[in-house]
Amino acid sequence: MKEMTGYTSIDKPQNRGYGFMAKHPIVPDMNVYGAVRALSMFYRNKEAVECFDLKADYNQLLKDSVTISLALKELGVKKGDIIAVSMPNFYQAVATFMACNRIGAVTTFLNATAPEEELYHYLNLFESPILVNYDKSTEENQIIKNKTGVKHIITLDKSKVNDLSLKGNYHITSNDDKIDFHSLESISKYQKKNLEIHSGKDDSLILYTSGSTGDPKSVVLTNKNILAAGTYLKNSSKAKSLNGDRTLVCVPFTYPYGFATSTIMTLLTGKAAILAPNMSKETISYYLGKKPNIIFGSPALLDLIMKNVPENQDLSSITTFISGGDFLTPTHSERGSQFFEKHGAKNVEMGNGSGNAETVSCGTNPTGIEIRPETAGKVLVGTSAMIVDPETMEEKKYGEEGLLCVSGEHVFKEYYQEPELTKKAKFKRNGREYFKTGTMGFIDKDGYFTLTGRESRFYIISTLNKVYCDRVQLMMSNFDEISDCAIVKVPDKDMLYVNKAYIVLKDGVEPSKDTVDKIYSQCLQPIISSKGNVEQLKWYEIPTYIEFIDELPRRKGTDKIDYKKLEKDAEKKENKLLIKR
Repeated sequence: MKEMTGYTSIDKPQNRGYGFMAKHPIVPDMNVYGAVRALSMFYRNKEAVECFDLKADYNQLLKDSVTISLALKELGVKKGDIIAVSMPNFYQAVATFMACNRIGAVTTFLNATAPEEELYHYLNLFESPILVNYDKSTEENQIIKNKTGVKHIITLDKSKVNDLSLKGNYHITSNDDKIDFHSLESISKYQKKNLEIHSGKDDSLILYTSGSTGDPKSVVLTNKNILAAGTYLKNSSKAKSLNGDRTLVCVPFTYPYGFATSTIMTLLTGKAAILAPNMSKETISYYLGKKPNIIFGSPALLDLIMKNVPENQDLSSITTFISGGDFLTPTHSERGSQFFEKHGAKNVEMGNGSGNAETVSCGTNPTGIEIRPETAGKVLVGTSAMIVDPETMEEKKYGEEGLLCVSGEHVFKEYYQEPELTKKAKFKRNGREYFKTGTMGFIDKDGYFTLTGRESRFYIISTLNKVYCDRVQLMMSNFDEISDCAIVKVPDKDMLYVNKAYIVLKDGVEPSKDTVDKIYSQCLQPIISSKGNVEQLKWYEIPTYIEFIDELPRRKGTDKIDYKKLEKDAEKKENKLLIKR
């Protein structure tokens, strides 16, 4: 056995016990559509996607992808164009991505419930020629076109979510304000051009960072980035092929973990993706009734399951629960395991993964290896990782805490139109390019990563949306009455967690109900960010509780806010002393 140096980037402990090809993988030079098409050659009749009452096998998905891609080309879409999709986790959103990918267009998923100003901002930023949206009227679509450069809007009708047919009579005109998604086959028949050859280097998908300490960054991923992430994950797992298994996709497509990891990786491994576009305490039992084997979720989803699943519901189909949106503690994991066992699911693997939008949401792997609940799984086989001092960038040894940095072909291409930020996020060491993940922790001698903190603080509510505390307080700091503020989570019966704002008022402002009402009113209005962008708090980001204090507590010896102290204070008061809006 080779003597270990103590440095992860040199020893690569995650590679021990794996063959040469796993350690030195070859990532195919092709697009994602081509990869799914090739890999599914021997199981085309197997189910690929299920959403509500709609079920589509791989044949159907590929067929629809071709139809939609030809329609998009007929509508003028060119290679490199960025197509925006704003709808819940529907089958039609998956098929649209595959269609765009087939013709070299880039897909970005926008939050369907976001304020209109946010939608306009991204459509104009990307100069998107096409918007694919859901349940919008002709009048609503006309407003969008008036405020953006969008040429055509394709709308999925609410009554046709379960309809697989794309047939419909349609004639293209120059003044169309609303194209029915289900008429795309008639549009595609006009398209006779030959298909171009696309490579792994082509841009494929734009995802978003959390925006917890500033404006969200638009992360550009190539086909090769996505296929590399899939290759690393497959090689890292020593589990037998799970071809045919069913995965439950609960996280919205707007988040990297929702589409890039949960959905694309499901399709690349021949599984079926059960989409949950309206996850809530009322619907969780319905989706678990579809008999998933693997659940891509979070601690919040686990709590949602444990609180709302009927005592007699059979969950014996579940074999794996992977938490990727937040860390599942060993205690929480044990409670979940016991719950599943009571419902017929024995020996459920409860594991944590970790990742960033910049690494296709794949940084460590928790499946097909020994589960160590206190960790976030193993560094991916075939990649390189190191822990560094965030100030000096000096590499640390096993067990020493620092900033996790990763290298591999899954590392993103760039932040869209942000060359300086892209340069700042990467560095070169020993001939390799590394990405600074923003995640703190340490790696042990077996290659397992233990997460100890994040640069961005966030929590996940029962709807599976993320709430980034730093983002909320940054936006609220622009309010006229506020001198300083800190946002922390507070347990809530229905939402699992809600916001509490600790606010230091400006001199002369009284801590009254009138002040609370003014702050709440501003939470409902568009806010100009530090970069001049127009943003708005989403309904679930607005603080439910406000408490006025003279000053924010600081960690001893620093000027950093002591968030842990505030969280303990909020829990101790049990909401009795809070001013509730």
